[in-house]
Amino acid sequence: MKTVTLDSLIPREDFEIISTLGSSGNTRNKATLSIEDLKYNSFFFSALRKPIFQRETNEWNTEKVCSMIESFVNGELVPAIILWRNQGGYIFVIDGAHRLSSLSAWINDDYGDGSISLSYFGNYISPEQKEIAQKTRDVVNKTIGSFKEILEISMNCIMENDSKKKEIAKNLGALALQLQWVEGDANKAEDSFLKINQSATKISDAELELIKNREKAYAIAARAIVRAGKGYQYWSKFSESGQNKILTYCKKIHMIMFGEGKSNADDINSLTIGGLQSSNLTLDVVTQTVKICNNIDRIEDAKKGTEENVEECLRNTLLILQYINSKELFSLGIHPFIYFYSDIGKHKVASYYGFLLFMKELIVKKQINLFVSTRGIFEQVIYQYSFLVQQIVRKNRQSKRAYTPIKDYFLEIMNIIKENPYFSAEEVVMKLRESDNFKYLQIEIVDNEVVSVKSNFSRGKKQQIKLKTFVSTLAKCPICKGYMDSKSISVDHIQRKQDGGSNALANGQVTHLYCNTTYKN
Repeated sequence: MKTVTLDSLIPREDFEIISTLGSSGNTRNKATLSIEDLKYNSFFFSALRKPIFQRETNEWNTEKVCSMIESFVNGELVPAIILWRNQGGYIFVIDGAHRLSSLSAWINDDYGDGSISLSYFGNYISPEQKEIAQKTRDVVNKTIGSFKEILEISMNCIMENDSKKKEIAKNLGALALQLQWVEGDANKAEDSFLKINQSATKISDAELELIKNREKAYAIAARAIVRAGKGYQYWSKFSESGQNKILTYCKKIHMIMFGEGKSNADDINSLTIGGLQSSNLTLDVVTQTVKICNNIDRIEDAKKGTEENVEECLRNTLLILQYINSKELFSLGIHPFIYFYSDIGKHKVASYYGFLLFMKELIVKKQINLFVSTRGIFEQVIYQYSFLVQQIVRKNRQSKRAYTPIKDYFLEIMNIIKENPYFSAEEVVMKLRESDNFKYLQIEIVDNEVVSVKSNFSRGKKQQIKLKTFVSTLAKCPICKGYMDSKSISVDHIQRKQDGGSNALANGQVTHLYCNTTYKN
């Protein structure tokens, strides 16, 4: 499900921040919130903040954002917004960030792609974010009308025959949101936030983990990666050089995991190793990536969030991802679809986690060359028998518990091929099932396909047929026989230069970077 990114409309801040706004002795808090208060340049909105640990405001889809705006303009019941005011005068949203942000998006015409968002995200908005923003704007404008249009109707600047829009324009000035205020200090405000947000639209486990461990290095690193260093900077207290290093690392990691263009399931070469950038699983995927790459099995053992520790977390994560797929000379150029996607183009997060751990072990044990020597058959096995990973996940009940057994599955396949280099994919799997750890795997697939004469292909079958065809056209590395991803390749001399090879076209070939620069030599 694609969701609307409204995170920029209410900025984050620490509960303890001191401001020159307001006065700590002022107890005359507003009881309601009007349209004027939600304009970006209003006094109220300039003081409005989200807690530093608040999840991103990107949980709602187009329909829910539109429904919220429609409920407000129609005078329907909208739950009260709960706020807390610190001693410095900042106003923190304890509950209702999505409601406020949806209304503010309409009023300020910024659904994640306007001037507020552009400034917040460093003048870069991903294609996916732009697409869902424009879709939301179109739906809202069709259902309700743009705020500018409604305002012009109310001021008699334009004639309008739509009675519904006239009614909205007439009543808009009298509408307001009810406010409730939390009394007490910052600890009371944080307790209220967690209790309320766990009982309403529940905070995801990944978000709650980062909130509770926000002083840990891995949590700061994960926050940095999710938005490629854009948005609120949780590392802003570090030195300038430290901040610059963090930004450099997290941008590189984000690029490898999610790319910069829009993923398209119909184009397997556009798929990324980390899945969709705008998925509701993105934060969890990023957090698990950092934890796996940094040997974090127990949260209590995670390092404190010092500048040096955050840099180390990011550096370790980047190295493993660069080995998997990057433009570095040591990159293996792993094709995301072959390893991390189902036959209908859905990201298989358990395979991704397992391969991270597998790659980490190859690096530590200096077995990269061994993997490359087995890669051709290895990839035939994991692609042809991709359903086996799902059996491992089911046995272990969830992706996070399964990634170590999946790593062991990859290692077992590699070692079988090492001992039996002339085995076919089928023979490798039969040998695999002789192992005590994997004898439960079922390689006989029951064909439950319902076939009907003169019927159209279902949507799922069409996708399977397309992707199967695209895979058959993928180039393979002439050195290791593994699939190549166009984002991570090298042009190589077939006969090496030191052996007298020329620069003639006939002496050129495309290979994996690692195969050309390291394995071949």
